Amino acid sequence: MTRPTVQPENRYSKPYETGGYHPGFDPAALIDFHERSTVSERRITPFSTRGVGHSMPIRPPTEDDLRALGDSLFLDLTDEELEFFAEMAEQRAEAYETVRSYDPVSRLGGSERRERSAGVRVPDEDNPHNAWVSRCYVAGDDGGELDGMEIAVKDNVCVAGVELTCGSQVVEGYVPDVDATIVTRLLEAGADITGKANMDDFAMTTTGHSAFGTITNPHDDDHLAGGSSGGSAVVVATGEADAAIGSDQGGSVRIPAALCGVVGHKPTYGLVPYTGCIGLAHAIDHPGPMASDVETAARMLSVIAGSNERDLRAASPVPVEPYHEKLDGDATDLSIGLLREGFDHPDADEGVLERVHGALETLEERGASLEDVSEPMHRDAEDIHTVCTAEGLLDAMIGEGLGHGWKGWYNTSWIEFFGSARRVQADDFPAPLKLSLLVGAYANETYHSRYYADGMNLVVELTERYDALLEDRDLLAMPTTLRTAPEHEPELDQYDRLRAEKVPANTTAFNRTGHPAISVPVGEVDGLPVGLMFVGSRFDDATVLDAAATLESALAGEESGS
Repeated sequence: MTRPTVQPENRYSKPYETGGYHPGFDPAALIDFHERSTVSERRITPFSTRGVGHSMPIRPPTEDDLRALGDSLFLDLTDEELEFFAEMAEQRAEAYETVRSYDPVSRLGGSERRERSAGVRVPDEDNPHNAWVSRCYVAGDDGGELDGMEIAVKDNVCVAGVELTCGSQVVEGYVPDVDATIVTRLLEAGADITGKANMDDFAMTTTGHSAFGTITNPHDDDHLAGGSSGGSAVVVATGEADAAIGSDQGGSVRIPAALCGVVGHKPTYGLVPYTGCIGLAHAIDHPGPMASDVETAARMLSVIAGSNERDLRAASPVPVEPYHEKLDGDATDLSIGLLREGFDHPDADEGVLERVHGALETLEERGASLEDVSEPMHRDAEDIHTVCTAEGLLDAMIGEGLGHGWKGWYNTSWIEFFGSARRVQADDFPAPLKLSLLVGAYANETYHSRYYADGMNLVVELTERYDALLEDRDLLAMPTTLRTAPEHEPELDQYDRLRAEKVPANTTAFNRTGHPAISVPVGEVDGLPVGLMFVGSRFDDATVLDAAATLESALAGEESGS
């Protein structure tokens, strides 16, 4: 068993103001590694402002094209109809040429004016837990709330000029020409972006299995880091980054945070723009901060939160506060409901439950009021999520990674790259993604999306039920995960892993309902971390963060004997 330690200053870090580099950094070695790496090893190209769109002239469909398309749409077209529609389609092609003649806004702003390194893949000796996909350097502005912080971003977050892989071989080699909105906000607040963190293949699992190898737990290499933001959690836990950005579609920030012993916050849906991040489905995508302490996570949220007219999820003005200034550490007015169904589960480990109950009792000793509450529908939230995700993800895939009907900004370079890649490399999709697509296609074809619609309607009811529980109390509490980090079993292939994987029992519900939720460390069981999850009312992230900080302080006081 290895214990997490503070790592030496990384060799890919920023220059000091004096012009030197962090101790141990060897620029020549980094350049040498970049030059001798083959394209297949790194496949990273320098940032270019040249657009990738508008390169394909419009070819009107032939009658044979229309016949094949008609068959796929259940249309039995006559020869006369085919001739007519071919003529009309040629006229419609003029509309496409009109769109093609424009150069629409394809960037989010900010990336063109910043110098940056293209990034390199990290050698194994510098990547003991396989937490990095690549290291890069993008300097933040001078001053600001996050001045000097070194931040890693999950490798589904666009950083212009730096390869983005989504943990998958399918899109290896894609280089965005934009910075995600949250990246721009971090840079403007003074943070430096120092690398892309490894993640589960297309964010489809919660274990830490990437196409670029397994992400192992910093507390014990024989266990997994969790996912899908496993790399983000690990680099925070080991001190290789001051903080990180993850994304959460079913627990992907909170689960690895719990398993690696760091803080992970899933904000209220729509509080933080997802623009420039690659998601699974618009209804569940949440970017969020990961840090070694709550105050840092709150400080990051203060920077990245806020409306964005190019993201429908965050298009309307939402209340944004200086969250780090709201952490008063006072538990006396906190009312917390212990969600019975979040504890009472056949997969729950007694040691995990004891740590969570013990932490809550510590808060109670400091004035918080605890009561047991119940919502039986919580047990079915994972099934509802599974049904909705299957067809929601199918729509995103058919829509070339973004879906259709989205009233907001479209990442055209991603659409073009992914659309081409999936047509020639779909066999390289991970087994969980293939399963979800097949189930979604079957449900759509056989039941005409009836169960998807039922599931989405149930999400409305589930949301109202959690809201009702939160009317009379500040928070709900439960274990983030019911067990500690699972063992790493390298002998299992992806199909055996999928068969054996335990579904998240407590996290997915709040991706569907949009309630803010945070995982905070509350101790260990057999040397592996345990996380407690607080859930609050929508857009009351301040109370969620304050409760987590209060608990963090109380537990630290217990350890010190104060």
